[in-house]
Amino acid sequence: MKTIKIGYMDCSHSNNYNAKGAFFTQLLSQKYNVECSEQPDYLFYSVYGNQHHNFDGIRIFFTGENAVPNFNYCDYAFGFHHIDFEDRYMRLPLWRMYLSDLQLALDKGQMEPESAKRKFCCMVVSNMKQTDGYREEFFEKLSAYKTVDSGGKYKNNVGGPVPDKLEFQKDYKFSLAFENVSVRGYCTEKILQSFAAGTIPIYYGDETVVQDFNPKAFINCHDYDSIDEVVAKIKELDENDAAYLQMLNEPMFICGKLPDKYSDESILNFLSNIFDKTVNEARRRKIIKHYADVDYRNMKQRDVYLVVKYFVRHKMLSLGRKIKKIFGKK
Repeated sequence: MKTIKIGYMDCSHSNNYNAKGAFFTQLLSQKYNVECSEQPDYLFYSVYGNQHHNFDGIRIFFTGENAVPNFNYCDYAFGFHHIDFEDRYMRLPLWRMYLSDLQLALDKGQMEPESAKRKFCCMVVSNMKQTDGYREEFFEKLSAYKTVDSGGKYKNNVGGPVPDKLEFQKDYKFSLAFENVSVRGYCTEKILQSFAAGTIPIYYGDETVVQDFNPKAFINCHDYDSIDEVVAKIKELDENDAAYLQMLNEPMFICGKLPDKYSDESILNFLSNIFDKTVNEARRRKIIKHYADVDYRNMKQRDVYLVVKYFVRHKMLSLGRKIKKIFGKK
């Protein structure tokens, strides 16, 4: 069994990412002897910092945020978006990494008729930054029909934030599963957790969500022209127990199991393409040799500084010319 040295960097706000218990560590351990090291040959990194710029080995990007990988900086990447980029990218939505919730949703089984007598609808939302406003408008319009219990910090009406999201959701017929914004491919854990709790998800976010989840098993806001039409559909199901139970008992996935494209085998095959090579063979990102190789348009200030520092150190262009090129000054 081949030994591989991996590490994690810039993976969480708190910078205390549990490398040994990480999704990729567990998966790779099926085939390799995995060493989690502070001096790895292969680095998994995300969006919560820039320390990965200082790492010279193989960089593998993954994200739970709405971020597109920059292949000038990573050798390989996992992400939300529907991208086809040789053997360097695999779509891996965040919900696939919630292993316990995924197993719970798959094991749910048929729900009893009493499920139709539960409380109406719930929502658990705390972070209201960088949203597009749809969730707030929807909450107000649905609440005009019946009270929506909010168990998060946002519009909390149950006496304070709930300690366990799934346990809270289990008492409700419906749950709002809204992404912060609507972006094609951007599908996080929210819809999966609604399924895991045994509720019918009311989903908004990824217009392509039906490529993964059974469209008969949830209310997809993207199927309707207005919020009022969605509310009308919810009211219809709420007042018809038979129709409600029919949707509730639809399988989460059309085929009744996790799609093959997200199986352990498929993800491990992608990773094996990296780890079965030597470090030199696996390197795929560009080596910056000239300012024209760099896309400055979306770079953060820290990144611009690092590129300028690189060019100055290697005496490839004068500092003045580079600053002129970077900022487009005449």
